[in-house]
Amino acid sequence: MTTKTNSGMEKTNNENVAAAVVEGLDIQTEMGREIVKVALECMKLFDDKQQDYGSANISMSGEIGVACRLQDKVSRIRHILLKQLRGDTKINYESLEDAYIDVANIGMIGMLLSRNLWK
Repeated sequence: MTTKTNSGMEKTNNENVAAAVVEGLDIQTEMGREIVKVALECMKLFDDKQQDYGSANISMSGEIGVACRLQDKVSRIRHILLKQLRGDTKINYESLEDAYIDVANIGMIGMLLSRNLWK
């Protein structure tokens, strides 16, 4: 898992966490191991944003709000991909990877809501 800090210790810790998850869940495939690393990146960003934004914005609109946010992100992804197909590589704000991470996290927020775990 890559990190935004220059701390070798943090990177090593994330690698150790990923290895522990892979072992604990008995992940067998290479793609399974890679998705654990990606999931950890998503989880860290989710937690960072949760500290900034809190839960109220999601709580106010519930699963309908999650569906709207997903639709916005899917539209963003489609727009970026169509720009790339036209040869336009200029992205002003949110990268394709940023949008994918948001989709993953919004999906997990939806799962928390549907399980009555969102607070």
